[in-house]
Amino acid sequence: MPVVTNVEDLRQLAKKRVAKAIFDYVDRGSYDEATLRANRADLEALTLRQRVAIDVDRRSLRTTLVGHDATMPVAIAPTGLTGLNWGDGEMLGARAAERFGVPFTLSTMSICSIEDVAAAVAKPFWFQLYVMRDRGFAASLIERARAAKCSALVLTLDLQVQGQRHQDLKNGLAVPPRLTLGTFLDVLTKPSWALNVLRGKRKSFGNLEGRIPNTGSLTTLSQWIAG
Repeated sequence: MPVVTNVEDLRQLAKKRVAKAIFDYVDRGSYDEATLRANRADLEALTLRQRVAIDVDRRSLRTTLVGHDATMPVAIAPTGLTGLNWGDGEMLGARAAERFGVPFTLSTMSICSIEDVAAAVAKPFWFQLYVMRDRGFAASLIERARAAKCSALVLTLDLQVQGQRHQDLKNGLAVPPRLTLGTFLDVLTKPSWALNVLRGKRKSFGNLEGRIPNTGSLTTLSQWIAG
């Protein structure tokens, strides 16, 4: 087992283990990725303020987030396609967050459904929702989240225009992954990933199944969500 000391170590492990199209979906951004670079630069500019000559005998990062106790002021952000990075990924992520004591946010574009994740954990999680033109479907997702006892609704407000993800287009990303010569050769080098995803409960968007005809096309999905 490699020694992991930071997030970049984890990123490199994922790059080696996960199919390229799926890894790039997580790792890359839209258009020329200017916003992605700016976001990373902003995060890297954050530092912890050193404090000395004070009592540090009882240190704690505990806080409350939207009325719930958390072990630290951090929540797991919504990430689409987690269940294709690793089988049942959203359920595993929710369990890990629950064990550590921080909120987990399930994406609308998750592979595991709201109900899948609710059955996998004992405590409430958060649900992320796009502001869709199809208000009826959005309302049905809210009701499903309410039935699953989600404790917060996280609204995404900046999808009025679909972002063009150049690397996804070059990779021919589809959900579930489409088998081409390129993807076949890539999967041959990632057998543990392929077997793990195959063992997972779902291979497509669990929250959207049966709602739109072509859930395999990310372009169609994005256009449908943005209206």
